[in-house]
Amino acid sequence: MLRTTITLAATVLFISLAVWAAAPVSSDSIKGDWNGIFSIAGHTADVSLTFGVDGDKLTGTASSEHTGPGTVTDGTFKNGKLSCTLKFEKHESINLSGELVGDKLSGSFATEGMTGTWSATRKN
Repeated sequence: MLRTTITLAATVLFISLAVWAAAPVSSDSIKGDWNGIFSIAGHTADVSLTFGVDGDKLTGTASSEHTGPGTVTDGTFKNGKLSCTLKFEKHESINLSGELVGDKLSGSFATEGMTGTWSATRKN
């Protein structure tokens, strides 16, 4: 259960989406590499996320020690808000939602009947 929780947290972080406070957010603002943390049931997991955007369509990859590599599917990024599913070969899918505020992504995720939170910052 702990391993599943850590994997879920890492994957959710991958799909982080965001909203800019007052101004509209450019779809280009989420493109690139992100370092994230998934938090669930008192546990955390690090995740690496890479996002691409084509119009409102969000694409990308996610990877954590717990989940292994995965892809972003059914993704959207509009007005600073993100929604997607992270799919993995060896882990249950993670449904991710979030917002981009400034240069930070954060939100919530659901997997294996549990929910958690995630956040990510752009890699330097």
